[in-house]
Amino acid sequence: MNMKFLTGEPALLIGRALVIADLHLGAERDYRAAGIRMPSQAGKVESRLEKLLRGTKARRLIILGDVKHRVPGASFQEEREVPALLSRLAKGTPLRGDETRIQEISIEVVPGNHDGGLERLAPDITMHPSEGLRVGNFWLCHGHAWPPKDALSCEAVVMGHNHPQVEFADRLGKRWREKVWVRAPMKRKLLKAHYNMRRMRHAGSPLPELLLMPAFGELVGGWAVNRPNDDGKLVGGLGPMTRCADIKHGLAYMLDGTFLGEVSKI
Repeated sequence: MNMKFLTGEPALLIGRALVIADLHLGAERDYRAAGIRMPSQAGKVESRLEKLLRGTKARRLIILGDVKHRVPGASFQEEREVPALLSRLAKGTPLRGDETRIQEISIEVVPGNHDGGLERLAPDITMHPSEGLRVGNFWLCHGHAWPPKDALSCEAVVMGHNHPQVEFADRLGKRWREKVWVRAPMKRKLLKAHYNMRRMRHAGSPLPELLLMPAFGELVGGWAVNRPNDDGKLVGGLGPMTRCADIKHGLAYMLDGTFLGEVSKI
């Protein structure tokens, strides 16, 4: 089962499963609280997802956490928009080229740290454990919790949670950020320490790479992977698996497929 990056969107296709992360529905509330008028983006999110589902003919939509934004609980907006969006997507979309046929969709969620109470808002969706699930030879998780040891036998651990971006600057000092994918090698020593394994596979055997997914939601911030901290070091990011990854030697790709090279050299 192969993994395919979808050009122009922070989404993956693994077999017939469309994979996204970090919708953060209801994030508009933070803008309004700061005095900035921000209309609901739920309709735009739904249109993007319908287009992806129709174009890929996916049968499963797997969301790697943070479907909603507010922590704890849920805002009035989330109470209304989360179940409405998920239920409409689950009913399916017309197949491209044959509007008389409906493509049925299975909606599945690996809950993230923002998803407390999501079961109440969307009781008909499939909720996986927070540790994640295996699809083909890939382990899918949100990233705020340790995956099981079985994840180490996969080709890659795919996770959200970090909203990776790259920060650019021009000669005049203007700075801006763009969403990126990051593929980073894992550190064997740190993984062995956590999983309490004297011998973690045979010496020199490959470990899974860590694949950080950019956020699907457009109103949330992100972590600039190429921006050093106050000590001048590139730090790992959020989540236990990210801290076990060699991010500075990770490879960064923009959503349009542009290869930016090693994070430490951007």
